[in-house]
Amino acid sequence: MKRVLFLLTIFLSFIGIVSASSTGTVYCPDNDEPVNLRPSVTSPANNSLVCNSTVEVLDTNAGTNPSSGCTTSFYKVRQGVLTGYACGDFIKLNTPSTTEKGKVLCIEDTSPLGVYSDLSRKNKITGLSCDTEVEVLDKNAGKDGKGTCPTSLYKIKYGSTTGYVCGKYIGSSDSNIDLDTTDLKEYRANLKKSGFPESYLDDLVKLHALYPKWKFIPFNTNLDFNYIVNLEHKSSGRSLIEDYYGNLDGLKSTASWSYNYFTNVFSTNFTGGGSRWYAASTSTIAYYIDPRNFFNERNIFMFEDLSYNPSFHTREGIENMLKGTFMSGKTASSDGKTYVDAFIEAANTYHISPYVLISRVIQEVGASGSTIVSGTVAGYEGYYNFYNIGATAAGGDKNQTIINGLIYAKNQGWNSPYKAVVGGASFLSNNYVNVGQKTEYLQKWDLIGPSYADHQYMQNIQAPYSQSYKTYNGYNSTNLLNSSFAFYIPIFNNMPDKVAFPNTGNPNNYLSSLTVNKTRLFSSPTNDTNFSIEVESDVSSVTVDATKVYNGATISGLGTVALNSEKTNINLTVTAANGDTRKYTINVTRKKAPEPTPDPKPTPDPGDNTKVTTKEVLDKAGIKYKDNYLYSFTLGKDINDTISKLKSTNLEITIASSKESGLIASGDKIKIKTNSEEKEYIVIIYGDVNGDGKISSADYIKIKNHIMETNKLTDLEKEYADANKDGKVSSADYIAIKNHIMEVSKIIQ
Repeated sequence: MKRVLFLLTIFLSFIGIVSASSTGTVYCPDNDEPVNLRPSVTSPANNSLVCNSTVEVLDTNAGTNPSSGCTTSFYKVRQGVLTGYACGDFIKLNTPSTTEKGKVLCIEDTSPLGVYSDLSRKNKITGLSCDTEVEVLDKNAGKDGKGTCPTSLYKIKYGSTTGYVCGKYIGSSDSNIDLDTTDLKEYRANLKKSGFPESYLDDLVKLHALYPKWKFIPFNTNLDFNYIVNLEHKSSGRSLIEDYYGNLDGLKSTASWSYNYFTNVFSTNFTGGGSRWYAASTSTIAYYIDPRNFFNERNIFMFEDLSYNPSFHTREGIENMLKGTFMSGKTASSDGKTYVDAFIEAANTYHISPYVLISRVIQEVGASGSTIVSGTVAGYEGYYNFYNIGATAAGGDKNQTIINGLIYAKNQGWNSPYKAVVGGASFLSNNYVNVGQKTEYLQKWDLIGPSYADHQYMQNIQAPYSQSYKTYNGYNSTNLLNSSFAFYIPIFNNMPDKVAFPNTGNPNNYLSSLTVNKTRLFSSPTNDTNFSIEVESDVSSVTVDATKVYNGATISGLGTVALNSEKTNINLTVTAANGDTRKYTINVTRKKAPEPTPDPKPTPDPGDNTKVTTKEVLDKAGIKYKDNYLYSFTLGKDINDTISKLKSTNLEITIASSKESGLIASGDKIKIKTNSEEKEYIVIIYGDVNGDGKISSADYIKIKNHIMETNKLTDLEKEYADANKDGKVSSADYIAIKNHIMEVSKIIQ
């Protein structure tokens, strides 16, 4: 089951005035403490009610006392000779047993919805995946013992299992809706005629079947779906997502301005954000922009027309929405006006839904309030900003964010909670609703134009989603869901068939090191994925080992790999926690076996006129050659050592070299003259790129500069630089030289 990760919960009561006495059961969340019974709502308790005992309920709206900790109205009850007042949280009304079909709502993560055997939700008996059909036995089974469910617990039945779940996650089932009835087919045809695409129709028809008075109005944006998604995905932080628990990496952007694959660090440096706010990925943005993901009875309210309608935006509804918050039952001005009065005046004055205003306040400052509505900030005492208007700061600095919001409040004259509630509504109405952004959805996603995505009330992409729950709960608590609501639903060009909720796992699939037979191909993360290494001719297998940047990723292809031919390609696959893969390839070349040393040729008779070639001289001296190059020298030997070997052949030759003494080095020239030819050879010391007769850091710097195209090597230098003898200059040669210097593995000449 998907769960909201940052939803600010408020307790909403589902009470009504009982016209005639009914019975109830005393509910003790911890099954050990009796429930207090008071002589009046505001008096201390003088009696108690035994857990699970039956009481006669005389009144379910006897008054409130927030200081007592009771989040609902007090009930007037009678038990035997005792009559008094008990918190409605702990009295479960006994209603006639009725059942209806329901289904598990798909919300935001993939964990199953927990089903518990008890109202305290301590004993979990099973889990239900989203869209699972259940039987709802009781929608008012009792208050949540954990205190985290914003609705009453539901008693449900699934198969042979009966238990309790948070009612927030159970919606009306549409499984019994027959879309082929004449009325619904006609309604579907009318929806299509009005401009809704085919992919919208089934879900909207099902909502119509459940709530016939609801009206769905198409809003054709004339915008390409991917265009608006990419426009929202900007380094300025237009679209942020909160990761309170640090387990939503898969929803975050991996663009270079947002994420570093080498360090696995996501940026939080966005104006208006904070330490837990991250740029959302394009796939996450696409999910929340696609209206089709929210065509259910609760989330549909993100598309509700925000205009004030007194027929269903009632005082009772406002009171219910404020219950459990810091505003419940409190005055908001010095003349005794309450928060309820403030929201009603705001709605009347600016023609905006008070339910939306309350949801927005709770979204911005929390059910318990925050510093910006305390009226106690030094230098801004007595000023309040309930909607966080103007509360932004560079880098998401929390203190400066509050100060900037209060500067705005002071400039507006919001020197009481009442003025701040009403004045903020003016801002929302004049700057958003009256310019066409008349739904929660459109206040986050600016689709109005002429420019787009630049006039948005919030950066939080989940705000319309979470606020739709609060609005739904407000209507549901006052039995107004069957009212005549209007929903303005956006339509885009070139919409995908479906946009699924992204995998929330970490996206990192990089290696931090890679070794073959203990030779490191790299020791820190790199963007390269193709590597080469040369091994001796008698090596029949290699051992591949690697480390990863993120421990939660997996690697396939490691271990011992047989070399069955001269060239072997080894493929590794790194799979991130979110399923993204990255391929690495290692090209292993096995050297050719050395040819046997030929028998020495007999020394020609001095009187013999047989012609001698330079190749015969080199063969007899034991010096290897290829074309015009000489190689396979011992590193650190003097050039005269080579001259001596040539002269010791006792052949009639003349030897000349480009220097008289010193270390034999790449680029040295040796000229051999016989009785038949004269030829000049160039010395190659593999790895001695700069020709000083040594292999040092100066050589791998020349290769690095060549690879990075800072300073290209000459054709001759490329011959010297080919340390692994694969016919090209690459990072593999750079690594071979580095390993030689560090004495990890020597370069074979």
